[in-house]
Amino acid sequence: MKKSLRERQLDAEFYCNRWLADGNEALENGDKSKADFCFAKSQFWLDRSNLLLGHSDKAPPKQ
Repeated sequence: MKKSLRERQLDAEFYCNRWLADGNEALENGDKSKADFCFAKSQFWLDRSNLLLGHSDKAPPKQ
């Protein structure tokens, strides 16, 4: 079953926050390479969230 646009927006926001938290934890533990990886994943999900919410240069999906 296909997820609604709202569910996809919430998923993107959730994953963005989760990767950000993981990156912060890795940074606190001194693992810079893991932190950088997590921050990159967080940025991906933030960009996706912005796209789905219509806060991007690209047009948001209709569904």
